[in-house]
This record gives sequence, structure tokens and C-alpha cells, in this order.
Amino acid sequence: MPPAPDSLGAAGAAALGRHAWQEAYEALSAADAAGTLSPAELDMLADAAWWTGRLPVALEVRERAYAAATRAGDVPGAVAAAIGLGRDHLLRNDIAIANAWLNRAGHLLEGVPENIGHGYLAACRAFSSALSGDAEASLAEASEAVEIGERLGDRDLTAFARSEKGSALVSLGRIEEGLTLIDEATIAAVGGELEPRIAGGVCCASIETCQALGELNRAAAWTEAQDRWCRREAINGFPGMCRVFRAGVKQFRGAWLEAEAEARQASIELEGFMPAAAGSAFLQIGELRLMRGDLAGAEEALMRAHALGTDPEPTLSLLRLAQGRVDAAVAGVGRALDEPFSMPSWRAPPGSPLHRLPLLRAQVEITIAAGEVATARAAADALREIVEAFPSAISRAASMTANGAVELAEGSADAAVRTLRPAVAAWNELAAPYDAARARMILAEAHEAAGARERAMLELHAARAAFERLGATPDLRRAEQRLAQHHDATSEPVVPADERVVRTFVFTDIVDSTRLAEVLGDEAWGALMRRHDRSLREVIGEHGGEEIKATGDGFFLAFADTGAAIDAMVAVQRRLAADREEHGFAPAVRIGMHTAEASRTGLDYLGRGVNYAARIGAAAGDGEIVASEATFEAARRPVPESGRRSLALKGIAEPVAVASIPWR
Repeated sequence: MPPAPDSLGAAGAAALGRHAWQEAYEALSAADAAGTLSPAELDMLADAAWWTGRLPVALEVRERAYAAATRAGDVPGAVAAAIGLGRDHLLRNDIAIANAWLNRAGHLLEGVPENIGHGYLAACRAFSSALSGDAEASLAEASEAVEIGERLGDRDLTAFARSEKGSALVSLGRIEEGLTLIDEATIAAVGGELEPRIAGGVCCASIETCQALGELNRAAAWTEAQDRWCRREAINGFPGMCRVFRAGVKQFRGAWLEAEAEARQASIELEGFMPAAAGSAFLQIGELRLMRGDLAGAEEALMRAHALGTDPEPTLSLLRLAQGRVDAAVAGVGRALDEPFSMPSWRAPPGSPLHRLPLLRAQVEITIAAGEVATARAAADALREIVEAFPSAISRAASMTANGAVELAEGSADAAVRTLRPAVAAWNELAAPYDAARARMILAEAHEAAGARERAMLELHAARAAFERLGATPDLRRAEQRLAQHHDATSEPVVPADERVVRTFVFTDIVDSTRLAEVLGDEAWGALMRRHDRSLREVIGEHGGEEIKATGDGFFLAFADTGAAIDAMVAVQRRLAADREEHGFAPAVRIGMHTAEASRTGLDYLGRGVNYAARIGAAAGDGEIVASEATFEAARRPVPESGRRSLALKGIAEPVAVASIPWR
């Protein structure tokens, strides 16, 4: 006998309290289908839909909650629903619809004694003004919301409003004052004082603002604090939103594989939920692919970012430069700087000149390449003015690098050396390997122009090594060409591009995927694959693995630590087993592992060891982890095993000794 609708509603409310969002959504949806939910319970269903990444469903349900509250004469309920609809439409960048709902809430509150609704209305209007670029209005509205929250003693409203006020102050150049308010709100969030949605929003806003200011150490610290809060409260954070910011930190620090994995997962979770943020995820994917030399992949990602409402500049113009289309690059970045800032960047406080900083950095690079040195000088000077108004370690390092490049282009090699040496030191202090290596390349050219050939060679070798570690293929090629041009018997020999390394290589594969896809259908299979990919990527990241590439229905992975690789694959199988219990089904995955030496070229690995791992994976059974004898020997600790056997692998002459790793 199916559960009664009233018990489903109670079960859904209880699951919502445990942060079991999917369970809450299913129970409340079933009760809603029976037509038994009150306006308050409809609001709970909308929250459950929101947390499970179903923003269109959340909007539809909240509209029904508003209508039901209006019919019942429940003014507080109608106000709450209208404000919630305004807030959710803001997240979709539907500014006109959002403001219409907020205005509706304002009409309902006319003549009503001050209450929590007035405060949330002011805070949401502050958010709307910020997205529209009106920092002054945002500051006034957020200040009003803070005062109401403090008068009413409401922690959630006060923290939300302080976060909005802090962002507005930062946009107006009052950096320290704004960051102090943001820090106060974020402490309340990670300290468990706030309800999850407010806490998650405050954390994400803090990380976003710190990134925009170039306060990467601060952003990383808040990211770690938020991660701890999410684990403690059994919360995954906003659907995909905070992954965008985490990806940005990892990209800056040189963990490109992890950054792209985060950005890809964010794009999956956010597309259709929060398009502007999904667009930002695709923008990051485009940047990473451009730096790695995948120009076609970069263009595809940037086009998707643009289609979702995110400005692809300046990455699109840098892509045109890499494609040899210099005139298009010059025109593109110039147009982006001339046009009013209208598309959400999710990288700079709206309305502040900070969004011009990456555009100006790109304009310096592009116009120097085009021989337009006067334009490059103007861009470098404008960049310096922004840094004076919004000082940070990153913006100062960027300004020094741009100014040094222009000085070199102007023929002032000695001045360029004096500017670029502290720029390289600043990037190194910030643990920004790619930016440091790029600055070293310019410094090497300046040393050479100044007659200091040995110093130039030192900088080129350091830059080349960094590019190779990162997998920055185009920059690596340029560094090697420069070294080859200047190599002689007295200088250090050029290091080969391919590096021999020892790794534990792993191949995963879904068993019988073709049949499953046919049985389930495209929509169900797509949802299943997204859950599978998310589970594996989370485990891989937690255990320090590299996702080399997706292989259709699985992954090619590499681990520097064999023990971590084994632990990760055991965790993968256990995670999938837990998914089966929770969702009723998860695909069976076979896994093969082999530890060997291989050649690392950019972000890929080549060699017999990789082939062995792939063949071992193909020979594994449903839900089995099969590892080579070499993997057990490299683990440096006892590893349980069963079913030791000798495998004859396709294309490999000698049998390979393997065993299963029990994981249940």
C-alpha cells in the first residue's frame, strides 16, 4: 500500500531538515501530486527542487505557493513567495521578471508594520542593483536591510545583508571596509549560525569577491572553510555554484586537471539552473583549453559560455591571437573595453572597474603582438590606475608584468628588467606558476635585449620547466624554440619535452553501457552518467588523482601515489554501491590498475604501462578492481587481494600477474 499523502509531506519535511534534498524532493513531489500540500509545504517543495538543481521546477512550485497564499489571505506567505521568486529569477539573470516580483512584494508590504519581509526585500533589491551595476543603490538598500535585521535580531537576514553591503562597498573602492563586513557574514555562515541557503550564498559571495580582488589566499581560505562546513552539515553547497570559484583558485595555482574537472562538473550542475554561472564555468574551461593548446576545444567552450549569457572576452580575443588572427584579436578586445559592461562576469563586483583588469592585461599582450605599442602603453597605464584604486598582490603583479612588457616594446630593456624581476618574484610568492613563467619569458627577452645573455637563458629554462609541468603546450613550444635558437656549447642543454615518470595508471569502464543506454533511454541514461561522473570526479579529487581524459563511459586516471590510487578505487566502488542503495540503481564499473614508467607529454601519458592498465581494465569483471603485481609491489603497505591469476592481454606477448582488490 503506498504511503498516505499526509505522511509523505511529513517525511519530506523531515528529510529537508536532514538536508536529504533528493529524498525530500521525491516525498514532497508525491504529496504534491496528490494535491495535499499547503502553501508552506509548497514552499518546502520549492526549496527541495532548488537544492537538487531544479530551478525551473522551484519557480513553478513557488508561483503556486504565491497563488495559494494569496487566495488564503496569507500576506506573510505571499510576501515570502514573491521575494523568493524575485531572488531565484535574479540567479537566472531575468532582471525584469525578478524586479516585478520584488515590486509585488513591496506592494504587499505597504502599510504593514516592519517585519522580516521588509528586510529581505531590501536585501534582494540590493542584489538586483548590484547585478545591474548600480553600486550606490545597492549600498543604500543593503544598509537598510542590515538595520532591519539588527533591529529584529534576525541572524540570517543580517548576515545576508552584510554580505551584500560589503560587496557594494568593494565595488565603490572601499575595499577594507567592505571586506570586513564580508568576513563578519562569512564567519557566521561557516560557524553554523545560519540556515543553509543563506550560509551557502554568503560563502560563495565572499569567495567570488576575494577572487575578483585578487585576494586568492583569502579566497582559498574561505573555500576550505566552506568545504568543512558543507561536510559537517551534510550539504553539497549551492548546486555547482561554488565549484566555479574552486575551479578558479585551482586554475590560478596550476592544478589545471583538477580545475577543469571542477569546471566541467559545475557546467553540468548549473546549466538550466543558473545560466550565468554555467557560462562562467564554460569560460574557465575555454581558458584552460587555450592554455593547453586545444584551440578547437577552447572555441567550443567559449561559444557555449556566450550562448549562456557570459561575456567570453578577453579569452576569445586571446584565442584569436593564438589562431594568428591578430586583427580580429585587436578589434575584439578593443570593442570589449569600449562597450558598457552589461553581461554578468561572476568575477568582479558588478559596477566596479575590476572587470576591466583582465581586458586590459589582454590588450597589452595583443597590441604588442600587433605592433601597436602606443595602445599597449595606454592599456598599461589604465591598468595601473585600477591597481591604485583596488590594490592587491595579484593586481600589482599583473600591472608590473604589463608595464614591463610595454617598456621592452618601447625599447627600454633595462627599465623592463627592473620592472619584471619583482613581477616574477610577486607571482612566485602568490604560488601562481603559469603567470610567473609567462613573466619570465618577457624577462628573458628583456635580459637578452640588455646584453645579459646568460640571465636570459636562466629565465628561459625556468619558464620552460614550469610550462612542461603545467601542460601549457603553446608556451612550452615557444620556450623551446627560444632555447634552441640561443643554444651553444657553453649553455645548459635543452631538456627533452617528454619526461619519464612512474605513475599508477587506472582505467574505469561502465559494464554493458550500450545495452543500458538503450534500455533506460537518453534522459535517464544522461542523468545516470552525470551522477556516475560526479561520484568518480569527487573521489579522484579527494585522493589527489589526475583525470587525464574521459574514455566514453569511463576515465583514464593517473596517481603519483599507488596507495592513494588503491584507496580511491575502493572508494569509487563503495560510492557506487551507496548510490545503488539510495537511488535503486547504479552501473557496474570495472577497474584496471598498473604501476609503471611512462612518458609524460603535456597533460597526457604514453607508453606500454598505459596500455597494460587499459588491457587489465578490459579484463576485469562487473564491479571488480584488478591490479597488476607491479601495483601491489609499489603500494608500500599490505593490500588485501584475492583471485591472483595470470592474464594474457591482447597485444602483449607475456602474461601479466594480477589480482582482485576486495572492496566490500
